[in-house]
Amino acid sequence: MALGALSAALGPTPAHADLPGASPVLTRAPYLTDLTPTSLRVTWATSTRSRQTVKYGPLGNCTANSVTAATLGTTMTVNGVTEYSNSVTVPNLSPDTPYCYRVFTGDATPIDLLGTNPSPTFTTMVPDGSPTPFTFAVLGDWGDTTSNGVNSGAVNEDQANVLSRLAASGARFALSTGDVAYPSGSPTNYGDLQQSGVNISGVFAPEYYAAPGQKLPMFSINGNHGRTATLLLTWPQPAVTAASNGVYSQVSYPSFFGSTPATYPTTYYAFSSGGVRFYMLDASWSDGNTGTADGNNCEGTDHCAIYQVDAAAHWATTSAEYQWLQQDLAAHPGGVKVAAFHFPLRSDDPTEPDDEYLKNNPGSTDTLEQLLHDNGVNLVFNGHAHIYQRNVAPPGGVPSYVTGGAGAKLSSVGGHGCDPTDAYALGWSYSSNVGKRCPSSVPIPAADANVHHFLLVSVNGSTLTVTPTDSLGNVFDAQTYDFAADGTAPSAPSPLTVTRPASTTMKLMWGASTDDRQLAAYDVYRDGTYMATVPQEVLTFSDKTAVCPASYTYEVRARDLAGNTAATSTPVTC
Repeated sequence: MALGALSAALGPTPAHADLPGASPVLTRAPYLTDLTPTSLRVTWATSTRSRQTVKYGPLGNCTANSVTAATLGTTMTVNGVTEYSNSVTVPNLSPDTPYCYRVFTGDATPIDLLGTNPSPTFTTMVPDGSPTPFTFAVLGDWGDTTSNGVNSGAVNEDQANVLSRLAASGARFALSTGDVAYPSGSPTNYGDLQQSGVNISGVFAPEYYAAPGQKLPMFSINGNHGRTATLLLTWPQPAVTAASNGVYSQVSYPSFFGSTPATYPTTYYAFSSGGVRFYMLDASWSDGNTGTADGNNCEGTDHCAIYQVDAAAHWATTSAEYQWLQQDLAAHPGGVKVAAFHFPLRSDDPTEPDDEYLKNNPGSTDTLEQLLHDNGVNLVFNGHAHIYQRNVAPPGGVPSYVTGGAGAKLSSVGGHGCDPTDAYALGWSYSSNVGKRCPSSVPIPAADANVHHFLLVSVNGSTLTVTPTDSLGNVFDAQTYDFAADGTAPSAPSPLTVTRPASTTMKLMWGASTDDRQLAAYDVYRDGTYMATVPQEVLTFSDKTAVCPASYTYEVRARDLAGNTAATSTPVTC
């Protein structure tokens, strides 16, 4: 059955957020960032300027405590209208505890900005080392007024539905994979509760982030859109950045490959929750400032020039971010580690492909993926490509997701073929109005609503379950990973047989391996040279580069999630 058939039969169930009863002074509903076990940042916007206040307390006593901004609101202009952004840190909280809050103006007679709306709630971070299970969400590439491929300024129904379902997901917090507020991340693109239109209020319109933002703290990072100080003002993260010695500020960059020296927001920091260390990284660059970089490591696209400059700016071994990450990884050995960054390690989107400069390819050295793999990072979340894709890791790599489908105009997958490591991918072609998928065993999406999505990740000790949910509420491609320490290799894949179905093709087939914990993938070698990795459910591979007559020895190595391997080999003459 095609994806979405059940929901199509039942019909979509949008539950758009709005704020009836709120004060007209409120122009952006309060939203949360910078969550820690003992503090939280609340940000909102108003049409008047004052030193404004957050009142908060335990459930049932939401105004027991009060904290007032040290300064007046920061001036910004949204579609020609002057508004004021207010941001306050709520301190002295208890770990893993629910709270509620309200926001007020700083007038002589303070205005309750939420009016008759109920007090929003949030729960503080599970402290480092706690065994308490928790969930978090991951989403990227949203804040777009484009709906079904058309940018008319009408409500983007798929984005509205994704965010509505995100609000109801029960996630403790959310990770961004970059690119929020299209096309340029301006205050107008972010918008407010009142104004609408083409590229206006793609984030803070009442249909979009008003509901999830009030109770779901966001950890944001940079992308290739919206590379201005507006990003830093909109998504403040001072506590987690300071605690991890990270960077969340404007940074001046020199010229790379003849690019223009420029100052860009730079965002990298880390935090811990339970037994998981989270790394929010800056792997991004500006589309229009690549100098003579040609991205020649990528296949058939000039788009990769931004990948090349990003690698030089952020991921040279001498760069500040590389050295920071290396030091923090060394300071946090053991446990589960998760990383999020914008440019994708692996993507079958033909217009936004693999970032070959970040991948740990055979023969490469000192790449970001090698640094992550060698220091025990277990899972990576990327954006940039407006698709869904789950990738198994090749040897020396890290399992990764592309989750760039939260609302921006979707793109296709498989136009240049499906990579063997691509276990499950969904895309959409607006030019032909059809769904795309990789590999061929994946159901074809029936509508673009089946490609728009977010990820819900449940953590229970060393076990993580990733549950993608589309804009219609369908769950698909759910995967559970057991990242516990494991020193036992899987059984060898056997028997391995090789046939020759075509003059230059050798087809390998083998029997499934078993593992005491979790099998991850099979790695294929010819004469000792690595050829490909396929997911654990795939028991065949076609070598289309054979040159006959010749003698080859093929080897298939079963690999578990911890990297233990067992092999079987077969010599063959063609």
